[in-house]
Amino acid sequence: MKKVNHRFLLVLMYVCSVVLSSFLIFSCFIPTQEQKEAEKDEEINRTTVLSSTNEWVNGNFTKEGQVKKYTLHVTKGTRYFIYLNDSDDGDSTKTANVGMKISHADGTEICKNYGDAGNCYSSPFTFSASNNGVVTISVASYDYGWEKGTGTYAIKYNSRPENYILDKELWEGNWFEDLIVSKSQTNKYIIPITGKTRYFIYLEDINAGNAMTQKTADIGLKILFSDGSYVCDNYNDASDCFSNPYTFINTNYDTITIIAAAYDYGWEKGTGTYAIKYTTRPEYDELPAGKWVDDTIITKGQINKYTVNVSKGKTYKIKLDDTDAGISGDGKTADIGLKIFYDKDSNVDNPIICNSYSDASNCYNKPYTFTAPSDGTIVLAAAAYYYGWEKGTGSYAIRYDVVE
Repeated sequence: MKKVNHRFLLVLMYVCSVVLSSFLIFSCFIPTQEQKEAEKDEEINRTTVLSSTNEWVNGNFTKEGQVKKYTLHVTKGTRYFIYLNDSDDGDSTKTANVGMKISHADGTEICKNYGDAGNCYSSPFTFSASNNGVVTISVASYDYGWEKGTGTYAIKYNSRPENYILDKELWEGNWFEDLIVSKSQTNKYIIPITGKTRYFIYLEDINAGNAMTQKTADIGLKILFSDGSYVCDNYNDASDCFSNPYTFINTNYDTITIIAAAYDYGWEKGTGTYAIKYTTRPEYDELPAGKWVDDTIITKGQINKYTVNVSKGKTYKIKLDDTDAGISGDGKTADIGLKIFYDKDSNVDNPIICNSYSDASNCYNKPYTFTAPSDGTIVLAAAAYYYGWEKGTGSYAIRYDVVE
């Protein structure tokens, strides 16, 4: 009978006990099928924070009934754009037909395009934050019913200030390139303005501007003073902003707000690129004696005004160089009319000296000569004719001489 090796048996028993213990411990960490499903549901219901601007976040609906949620921290005075890349919009690589619901933290809806409403269908969808806070973006997939579909998608956001400040030092005379990427988007610009100044608002869009820039948006403007009163509006009901450039004189306001919208079978329905700029000139220019001053009327509605200090009893001769009179062959293109009158600070009983536009015609003589009935400051207001006063544009020159 062989002798039993007790030491070997003890070692074997120890090894078996260690292996069995390890197996039992490891088996405790192997998830069951139910646990796997629960983990999937937890992953599905987890809310993802959209924290990086213009960065796509991929998603996947693996079964019916899933709703993915994203949160976005928003800042008052900022416009946000929510983009979807799915089977309808995007790069054609995604397979889910995705709808959105965007809500404030208190549950009030910003928009919804699954369920009953449909105002989130634009991608990107845009909204402006009226307060600091958090919005929740819920997305679901459609397949003969919302939350019935599966497939892949991606979501991202972008933002811009609700109002761009176009200050004089940086932006006067310089084009501000911009675009409208979403239906219902309006872009806003605030321009600080000063009194007794004429402003010109220029547009480059599909209808006007440099053809080489290939702008694609059909832009309309609404311009408001700082108290909310209208300067002009060429979308909605009015059309007085259609002149390009549009011009106006500021008297006592600090700012204007320019609102730009794109047209496509309705205002705020279009998209595309455009540019905007503004220039200025004083409401009044002091006219030097005995010198021609070249000038231009660049838009309808523009009246250029010049001041001359006059003395009672002296005779003054006002000369124009335009399409009707002046220096032949120098290429002036405007048909200019004048209105000559004392300014309000001169306290003259009969301030109007002559008027060659509106109803009177006694300024039509070129040059026009008159003797000042009083000391004071006179204003020479020049307008261009084209089937109506203040309807024309073009170049001209003006001067005055004192007749000794």
